[in-house]
Amino acid sequence: MSGRSKASVPVTRRLLSAHPVRTAAGAAGIGLALMLMLLLAGLWVGVQDRVTTYDDHLGADLVVVPAGTRNLFADPGVLPAPAIDEIAGTPGVTAAAPLRTMYQILELPHGKAAVAAVAYDPATDLGGPWAFTEGRAPASADEVAVDSLWADQHGFAIGDRLPILGHPMRVVGLTDDTALFMTPLLFTTTSGMDQMLRATGTTGAVLVTTSDPAGVSQRLRDAGFTVRTPAQLRAASLQLATDIYGSPVRLMVGVAFAAGTLIVALVAYTRVTEQQRDLGVLKALGATPRRLRRIAIAETAALTLLGTLAAVVLLVITRELLAWWRPAFPVLLTPGTIVQTAAAAAAMALLAAWLPARRLNRLDAATAFRSGR
Repeated sequence: MSGRSKASVPVTRRLLSAHPVRTAAGAAGIGLALMLMLLLAGLWVGVQDRVTTYDDHLGADLVVVPAGTRNLFADPGVLPAPAIDEIAGTPGVTAAAPLRTMYQILELPHGKAAVAAVAYDPATDLGGPWAFTEGRAPASADEVAVDSLWADQHGFAIGDRLPILGHPMRVVGLTDDTALFMTPLLFTTTSGMDQMLRATGTTGAVLVTTSDPAGVSQRLRDAGFTVRTPAQLRAASLQLATDIYGSPVRLMVGVAFAAGTLIVALVAYTRVTEQQRDLGVLKALGATPRRLRRIAIAETAALTLLGTLAAVVLLVITRELLAWWRPAFPVLLTPGTIVQTAAAAAAMALLAAWLPARRLNRLDAATAFRSGR
């Protein structure tokens, strides 16, 4: 008898297994809420990652740009072509290559499509495509390389002709992971783009490599040039994306966090409230208020854990579906996002469990016995 009296009764497990359908529904509700929170937060991280794709792969130490230019695509400008030789002759410069970037709307047989066009010097590796799924980089004025996902979406393959500014360009390469947010990158040569724009005496920017970025940057500024580092261009791209997409996306993320935490709280609170009779019986049998609070919190924690597992499964499925259906909308998760979501859900779940448990402190045991199911 003494051994039995000292045995621990798995109250939490029995409460969860007493109504398996309710338990599964509660875990699914929490999982769906957490998945929504993670999905929208991951979408914003993905947007920020995509908008800096080209800045992260420039391959240059410095970029000379027209005065006032902060972003390569949003602020296109021109430099005189002789500036390339002047920059290349600056002490400390190991290589200088022309670059021209711009947004374009292509007139395709089935409609219009927006792209971010990059014209680079194929004699160098600066500013050109960095990964391929098929084919090669453009080498002549009538050749172009396009993002492979965009090409598949619009039905282009190696050898096809792609109209750019009224000129049929031959597709020679399909690039991999070369897209900004909702805008694929398109690569051609500076000679080809200069001819199409009839701007052979200018360039858009100059990419510079050097072993002394600080010293060369100062010399170029002293010569009257505007110089940016890849890090500065990346920061400007992030700021531009924040100005355009930040407010609506962050609003959606905030609404998702608020709705998600409220759903977690509602599921946990309803679950514990429905079991007041069971917990009241335990109180009548001698359970202390502290013991009742522990049971309520443990049950909610277990339910939240089950919901977290459900959220992981739902998130994996949703990410795969989104990657197949809308590859332009990447979902990336960071440790900070996961910790923030878990902390918000845990805090609301524990609060939701604590409130009904406190009500049990004032519950009359006889009332618990008389209440119906």
